[in-house]
Amino acid sequence: MQMRNTGLGKTAEALIALALLLSGGMADLHANTLNISNRYSPLNRKRPVRPQTRYIVLHTTEGAESGSLAKVRRYGETHYFVAKSGGMYRIIDRRRIATHAGRSMWEGTVNLDDCSIGIEVVGHYDREISAAQYTALRELLRQLQSLYGISDERVLTHSMVAYGRPNQFHSSNHRGRKRCGMIFARRDVRERLGLKSQPAQDADVLAGRLRVADPELQRFLYAGAPAAVAAESTAQTDDASPDAPGEAQVITRGINAWTLARERFNHPQTTYVLPNGDRLRGDQITDWNRIPVGTRVLLSEEEQEQGFEGFLEIGQEGGAARKIAGEVYADRTTIYFFPDGLIRTGYELQQKASTRSLLGGLPKGTRVLVGYIYGGYVKTRRPPARIAGVKWNYPSTFYRLPDGRIVSGDEIDDRGVPPNTLVFYQN
Repeated sequence: MQMRNTGLGKTAEALIALALLLSGGMADLHANTLNISNRYSPLNRKRPVRPQTRYIVLHTTEGAESGSLAKVRRYGETHYFVAKSGGMYRIIDRRRIATHAGRSMWEGTVNLDDCSIGIEVVGHYDREISAAQYTALRELLRQLQSLYGISDERVLTHSMVAYGRPNQFHSSNHRGRKRCGMIFARRDVRERLGLKSQPAQDADVLAGRLRVADPELQRFLYAGAPAAVAAESTAQTDDASPDAPGEAQVITRGINAWTLARERFNHPQTTYVLPNGDRLRGDQITDWNRIPVGTRVLLSEEEQEQGFEGFLEIGQEGGAARKIAGEVYADRTTIYFFPDGLIRTGYELQQKASTRSLLGGLPKGTRVLVGYIYGGYVKTRRPPARIAGVKWNYPSTFYRLPDGRIVSGDEIDDRGVPPNTLVFYQN
């Protein structure tokens, strides 16, 4: 086995290699009780070993089986994929990181990709899965929970852990970014899966770390939850289906662009078909209050779950840093990438009179990275692993190459990173 420079030392590297070899030789779970086969992502071997496993996160594909399978394989977005037939595929080795949760928080822990196993189930958030899927998923959960010591309360849905950043529709970090997997919060569904208990409340909302943007979803996930949670929007209707890619959904007086598309509302791959037949991309719209009733919203099936997760890009209208990044707009861990090539932390911008004004009006095209450490430059004797440690090849670590391109840990090889490349990794 060829080992890369991880910054851990040769002894630690050897132990990790030995552990992987031994566990791999024992096969992945008890395959004789599961109809499971390998369909590994091309990214599987690049993904680092997960430092810990505390949660299991359940997802629904919100799309057709073949397209969904191709997508999660392409981007390495899940560990297991459960087909309608009950057959299962391994996409990312269960010991490695899969980018399934995206921007996520649970009990104060952020980026659950680093500490959870993701299971993608073919189906929709508001529809029953097949009997074969119930049988297969129940056995898969039983084995994984036993192997990792995960309690029923820590088998979560993506809708529970995903959160959104401030935007034109919500002024705070908020729950409700996705409804993905919410059927797995239903008590009767969990009982069929062998789960005898579930989370009773959203600790991050109760602690004030997040606010509620989708009250209907919150009530569904936590029946009997305190009514005092701060809501930021009106209740949604049963017609809203924010996680159903490729399906036309219609804006009405009670349903706006965010309700239907969530954070994809201003994405260039989200299409708005106006009542007169005109078509606009999400990034072409500047006044969200003037979208006419009857406009259809089309979402792309190819959007990555994570991709450049963490970046916020200032659109046509520009915007104030506080509105974009919230209360951490001037922190050392909020990094601004300006169109002219300037890169500064919020703290640096705030300290100088010459740059402080930029925080009040970020120019169009500025990108913002929140919750990251500015690691500095790669040098001949300062490789990425010395800067970011074990996170050097995490999918959530980003590199700005000397030519201005930004790539993730999925796309980097620490032996080929050119000098003067900047490294940014999660705090």
